[in-house]
Amino acid sequence: MVAEVAHLVARDAAPERIRALIRSSIFEIENSFTIIDRLQARTRLALTLSLLEGSAQQASPRFGRLTATLRAELNKLDVDERHYWISTFYTLLMSPSARREKATYFTPPAIVRHLIGQVEKADLDLTTARIVDPAAGGAAFVSSLAGRMTELGCGAGDIRSRVSGIEIDPHLALLGEALVRDRLGSLRSKSRLIRTGDSLTVDEVAKYDAVFVNPPYGRILGLTKEIPAEWGAFSYPGHVNRYALFMDLAFRMTKPGGLVATVTPSSFISGPLFEKLRENIRIRTDVVRIDVLERKDVFHDVQQDACVSIFRMKVASRAARPFAPKVGRLDRNWKFAEDGVVTTGDDLLTTPWILPGKDSAFEFCPARLKDYGVSPKTGFFVWNRETDRLQHGKKTGNAFPLFWGTNIKPGKPCLPRSRDDGGVDFVAFEKENSGIIRKPSILLQRTTNSKQPRRIVAAAVPRKVLTKYKGYVCENHTIALVPEGRANLSLLTKLLNTNAVDRRFRRVGGTSSVSITALRNLPLPAPKHLRSALKRTDDFEAAVELAYSMSGRPASHRRAA
Repeated sequence: MVAEVAHLVARDAAPERIRALIRSSIFEIENSFTIIDRLQARTRLALTLSLLEGSAQQASPRFGRLTATLRAELNKLDVDERHYWISTFYTLLMSPSARREKATYFTPPAIVRHLIGQVEKADLDLTTARIVDPAAGGAAFVSSLAGRMTELGCGAGDIRSRVSGIEIDPHLALLGEALVRDRLGSLRSKSRLIRTGDSLTVDEVAKYDAVFVNPPYGRILGLTKEIPAEWGAFSYPGHVNRYALFMDLAFRMTKPGGLVATVTPSSFISGPLFEKLRENIRIRTDVVRIDVLERKDVFHDVQQDACVSIFRMKVASRAARPFAPKVGRLDRNWKFAEDGVVTTGDDLLTTPWILPGKDSAFEFCPARLKDYGVSPKTGFFVWNRETDRLQHGKKTGNAFPLFWGTNIKPGKPCLPRSRDDGGVDFVAFEKENSGIIRKPSILLQRTTNSKQPRRIVAAAVPRKVLTKYKGYVCENHTIALVPEGRANLSLLTKLLNTNAVDRRFRRVGGTSSVSITALRNLPLPAPKHLRSALKRTDDFEAAVELAYSMSGRPASHRRAA
């Protein structure tokens, strides 16, 4: 467990002294109590509260002794950073599986400060506004909002009457309450700002001037095809994401004209499975802004690109506003810069939102994969569901080689190889099947993660594979681009592996998963313009950029150039 903790704390911009103290504190805790995986929730809470100066747990020899040195170091930090690291310490006293199951990830102070600043710029008056966080966690938003209100001259009693949070985990709710009290000081009131409960069952409609939320992420598994009717307004059956439920909740809780500030995966921006959510957002809100988080390790164990967004609830009496949300970027050092506005390829409410980039005309390029003579096809074989058909290293009967996602390496021919590099795996068939591919094709990895430098990873299957095996099969984490007629697979593979295409795909792809829909809709330079550009320069990357430029301009402009 200590090694896992070391991996987490080493990623963040905490002073080295704090990193070392967190490691040593957890080592002492495991020696004094038990391994982290078996630590009881009340013990985890008591150990975390012992980091707060003046707490009963800090005075306890049983808990305070183990965290004394770390507590002294944390007391040197400002209150936002101190509370973040106290909350983070709580998560590190959980097993990784429990942390993922409960989605216990806390919002870094830089993101909290950014969102508070942006809602103030959007005219939210923090001296009067009623605000709630329906996934309060470690009270990052509630506590920091209370701090900002204090700076604006609001009294503790006034703040307590206007700011609140809801948290489903009772121990985490107690931690959040303690952090708020640590900021505001000792209060006579026994009422709690962070109440325990399931936010999704709370019936509070249009009650708040603003909602701040960093909701749990991830698809809800095990659902039948029947989902609640209200979920169908923003989700497809079988693809209900928890963060979509909380976005809907936040919209319901906010008054007309009020603001919703979220920290979510960026998948809703252009992901094909989020068409209904995009439509729902545009019907109910004006999207004020979306700020992309360029740092990919914002939350431990989360491998999704993330963004922070601000929405303003629509007011029936006001005229509709043009859809042009501002876009900014927070870099790895939390430095913020404006980046332009969101655009769309058409007027449909479901259409993907295109983030700004240097090539503002690329979305108007008319060419698609079909213009290069190929059609995308999802990999056929789900190995863990049909292990009886999987043959390792030796072919028996009517079987065909299996391509894994790990076989796909840019710049190299794609050859079948087992995942342990111990030969070739085969899939057995009793009769002809559409999952068997009998043409040379291009394979792409269907699932990447935010740690990989590329979203599109492509390699061509050479003809010698067909000559030897007469066909092949792809696992479900791949996509095959199969020729429908004449196709220059070598040129297309090289095109897809360019930084130029990868960078543009990130603007429209939406998630770390490469979908068939996103690939089909990816604007590409017209083949004739790519061939023309290659005659002008030997630099392939430069030629692709030039071809995009030529394809994105009206014909009259190209002739003039």
